[in-house]
Amino acid sequence: MKKIALLAMSVCSLTMTSSMAGDCSKAQAKETVDKMCAIVTAKGKAGLGEIAKYRYCGSNYVWIQDKEIKMVLHPIKRRLKGKDLTKNEDENGKKLFVAFEKTARGTSGGWVDYVWAKPGAEKATPKISYVKVCDGGLGWIVGSGIWK
Repeated sequence: MKKIALLAMSVCSLTMTSSMAGDCSKAQAKETVDKMCAIVTAKGKAGLGEIAKYRYCGSNYVWIQDKEIKMVLHPIKRRLKGKDLTKNEDENGKKLFVAFEKTARGTSGGWVDYVWAKPGAEKATPKISYVKVCDGGLGWIVGSGIWK
């Protein structure tokens, strides 16, 4: 009986965590990007460790790319650090990081629609990311996305 109760609590906890991660709003993503840009502005490269650890809405995170469209920080796909992202495309052929750069620089921040595979999934699903160029002289773009 005790094992059944523990299993039920685990399932409820997992369901709540999944739900929280999926219920993230555009406002929360934008607020997070603004918050992480404030860290970049105040601390520069010294803020990267703090930003890498930051999560919101469960497991959502931010990434940072530079003005040459190279990855500065991706807390999930660490192998991307320093990589040229100009050729990275979604399943529909959209050059994601080029679009992020154009949107961030052209509008003082904005939204980009694309498709991306959720962790553990094979097929990509619609996603939207908010991207913004941070102050502070580094020219870094901070972005974060939510599933649509």
